[in-house]
Amino acid sequence: MEGSQLDLVKRAQRGDMDAFEELVTAQSTSVYRLARAYVGDAGAPDLAQDVFVAAWRALPGLRDPDVFGPWLHRIAVNRCRTAVRDLGRVREIPMDEGFADRTVDPGRDPFGAVEARAIIGPAFRRLADEHRAVIALHYAAGLSIRECGEVLGVPEGTAKSRLNAALEALRRDVGRVRP
Repeated sequence: MEGSQLDLVKRAQRGDMDAFEELVTAQSTSVYRLARAYVGDAGAPDLAQDVFVAAWRALPGLRDPDVFGPWLHRIAVNRCRTAVRDLGRVREIPMDEGFADRTVDPGRDPFGAVEARAIIGPAFRRLADEHRAVIALHYAAGLSIRECGEVLGVPEGTAKSRLNAALEALRRDVGRVRP
């Protein structure tokens, strides 16, 4: 972790709200995108705020300030899982344009990205939770495979295997839908 961020974490652990606000600013996009992947646009702001409130409350107990990022994303994944369980279902999930654009060759179909989101969203909802988590962390939150593993508490190789299995499941599911 960069020295200045480590300093912010240590200051925030001592109750410095300004330091915590800087950490929130640095992590807000990633946490919001993760929340949005799980609960959609309508629920994402409240869920992201809940993540940061939970992090603020738990921050004094963080033993290793160097792992703040993975620790925060672990809280986010757990809160997302709880939100989905409480809802009893996963809501419509708007995949970001970057994810959809990587799944369709836009040169073949100018409407490919829109079509991809319409097809991939339902397939994403049908994935097992461990697969949704790694897809959301990697593609929505922008974490590396190593960071996904840290967040999920699994080795990097396991995170990579889960991502590959999730992508293969998406391909199979989408293949049944597409002509």
